[in-house]
Amino acid sequence: MAIFRQRLPKLLIMASLIGATAGVVAWLFRLLIGLIHNLAFYGALSPHYEANMHSEPSHWGWLWILVPAIGGTVVVWLVRTFAPQAKGHGVPEVIDAIHYGGGNIPGKVAMVKALASALTIGTGGALGREGPIVQIGAALSSALGQWLDLPARQKVVLIACGASAGIAATFNAPLAGLLFSIELLLVSVNSRTILPVALATGIAAWIGRVLMGPEPAFNVPSLHQGIGEPREFVELLLMVPFGALMGMAAWAFTKAIYASEDFFDARFANPYVRHWVGALSLGILAWSLLQLTGHYYVQGVGYATIVDVLTRQLESPWFLLALVALKALATCLTIGSGGSGGVFSPSLFLGASLGGAFGHLVAGAFPALGVDPIAFAIVGMAALVAAATSAPLTAAVITYEMTLDYNVVLPTLIGVSVAYAVRRSLSKVDIYTTKLMRRGHIIPEGLSSDIVGTIQVQHILNPHVRVMEADKSFDPFDGVTLVTEDDRIIGLVMPFNRPIEFDVRARDLMYSQFALLPPQLSLMEAMRAMHAQGADRAVVVRDNNPTPDAVLGVLTEADIQNLLEKAAELHVGHNDD
Repeated sequence: MAIFRQRLPKLLIMASLIGATAGVVAWLFRLLIGLIHNLAFYGALSPHYEANMHSEPSHWGWLWILVPAIGGTVVVWLVRTFAPQAKGHGVPEVIDAIHYGGGNIPGKVAMVKALASALTIGTGGALGREGPIVQIGAALSSALGQWLDLPARQKVVLIACGASAGIAATFNAPLAGLLFSIELLLVSVNSRTILPVALATGIAAWIGRVLMGPEPAFNVPSLHQGIGEPREFVELLLMVPFGALMGMAAWAFTKAIYASEDFFDARFANPYVRHWVGALSLGILAWSLLQLTGHYYVQGVGYATIVDVLTRQLESPWFLLALVALKALATCLTIGSGGSGGVFSPSLFLGASLGGAFGHLVAGAFPALGVDPIAFAIVGMAALVAAATSAPLTAAVITYEMTLDYNVVLPTLIGVSVAYAVRRSLSKVDIYTTKLMRRGHIIPEGLSSDIVGTIQVQHILNPHVRVMEADKSFDPFDGVTLVTEDDRIIGLVMPFNRPIEFDVRARDLMYSQFALLPPQLSLMEAMRAMHAQGADRAVVVRDNNPTPDAVLGVLTEADIQNLLEKAAELHVGHNDD
């Protein structure tokens, strides 16, 4: 408890600083995207950009198709010159740093990621801003932890604070921000890890509301409803096959993302040529849509199209299905050729469009059922994100926080559960961990109970010990022998049951590398202490007293292994599917 009291206040202070910084950085990042967008589309120096409204046609006419390529050229130079980690969608790099990098992310990644992603999105790249803000917040937090020379376990908590705070401020979704870290980033969940993340998330969300407004991400008044009439039972039943469809769509989208990266890598060795081909193709695609429909639709984060679906301005299922295919293609062209940005927003776009198409098809074919197509659009967003990212709780909660439609919570839970289960049956890896799996980095999915962080040494120690002077003749003993000299413990002899054919002193058989531990220490802290002293066994004593009278027992690797084996029997893992 003393360690808890000493460290938690410091973590909370750092979490508050990170939360405040992340809220401001999320606002500045949005302004930077707006500034680049207005300059790239209209030649205007203005940071004002409303992502929920369609962009007006560019002043450059057909020459606009060059804009994504020009922006991409700068992105490639930034990433290759300063921070290769800034390429792609960001979240995998954060997860990798937690599990394989000791919580260390170079501080320059934050600046390069901000510039590269703002350039990609602002010049028309079909990616989102959530991945960048996660990586930016994580990089800044990691830099703070490295500057303070914190241990890896505390740097991980700070990284989670920065990432979750960025999510909370960007989407005005504090609960989802907290769940994001619980499901994807934190290695263990307890009061010492959740409280700092919750504090950072709350502060960031408040600052975000002050700077960017209190409205939800998709401010559609018709959706802001409390508890209404129960959903039609048939609508809830339809969420099962619909959820399965979204799970398959998430799997296909993930496959397409990495297939596009492989395609561009295999055919274009020069990174600048690679990005020019992808970005020019994207420019032609978006400009063609502008000529045919009056809107670019697939460029940028795509929120305007989602709003069109939620407000029933887009109701043709065939056009919505076309947008699903075209947005997926645009995202693959952007990220596959080397763009920088997140895949969360494209997943929302695909889920809303595919859900809207499904809902309008069912409503048109079976009007007597009374289903609401918009419910399928909202559930589609949550279900596709959940299946693609392996974060079902985050997806369900963030969809509610972004729409404030409480009435679709029940169908959302059904759709999210089925979608996630179907994707898991098709592939054990998701849109984030696929990238890491290709490096040979295995990432655990989900958390198990933190038995090593809660059980105390006194509950698992071996009390079967005896004391023997170092120079006395050793005789066999089925317990641990504590070897002493001048009334101090100087070594251990492990259970020794074999007959001894010649006279041998206890000193000659003892193991002198051991640790002294207090009984109240947690197993996790005991393992750290033993590792720091290069010992694989320890003597548990009262008051740090190395005399025989203070000994309570011993702790060995075998004792720890037995406990972990029992804990493993309670843990449900991948092979239990």
